[in-house]
Amino acid sequence: MSEEIDWIVVWASAIGGLHAKENLPCQDACLVKNLGKGWGIATLADGAGSCENSHKGAEQCVQLAIQHFANLIHQKEWIEKNFLPYETEWKKLASEQLLLVKQDLQIFAQQNAITLESLSCTLIVLVYSPLGLLLTHIGDGRAGYFNTKAEWHSLMTPFRGEEANQTIFITSEFAENIGIKLIKEEIQAFCLLSDGCEKAAFECNLYDKEKNIYYDPNRPFPKFFNPNILALKGLEKQQKSQNEMNQLWQNFLQNGNPQLQHEPDDKTLILGVRK
Repeated sequence: MSEEIDWIVVWASAIGGLHAKENLPCQDACLVKNLGKGWGIATLADGAGSCENSHKGAEQCVQLAIQHFANLIHQKEWIEKNFLPYETEWKKLASEQLLLVKQDLQIFAQQNAITLESLSCTLIVLVYSPLGLLLTHIGDGRAGYFNTKAEWHSLMTPFRGEEANQTIFITSEFAENIGIKLIKEEIQAFCLLSDGCEKAAFECNLYDKEKNIYYDPNRPFPKFFNPNILALKGLEKQQKSQNEMNQLWQNFLQNGNPQLQHEPDDKTLILGVRK
């Protein structure tokens, strides 16, 4: 791997038990693009289970998001200027790019004689850099980061509707529900995941004995992520190719522990570690 790349990143999607049983396609998709000088984009989409073409929507969205956000970064010369925008500017710019993704998805729907709604999916986009992180999202999923104090923190709060498992999709009127996060500090690791991985990788359904309720701390689970950070560094030392690492990562998401092995939902997880 090039010395210019100072992140080790793996990404993969694995079909959930329910979809495998029903012979349905994996409705998750993910993609990562290295932009050089420690900059890159990671993106993840989770197709709506009730929409017949949501797997196509997810595949299109991650590609379109990479395209539009890479164009933004190059146009603004953030890499050359070693610059991250302020939160208000990032919200405006991110919203514009997400609308471009939706417009291109509409064109794809028309070209393939299918409805836009049939392509419904959530979307998370993360720009990582030596200066920090820029995140935007529509819908649910999880994201987190590991700082120089060896602390894990959440990067987003998944959008939940009034009904169980209800969220919002890029095909909907999402303008008022775009999630934004800006972290301006040196980061040691980051993660993005679809909700099929959250029970294994996040503290998100804990029981409070005193109040007799379940609650969501929305915290990355260190006992899940810290060993995987070490494993990722080990693979890099073995000089594994990106394809080899992604394949091993997909195998892990499929059968890595009992929670992942028995998960009915599709599973996607992107993990990036600074060298």
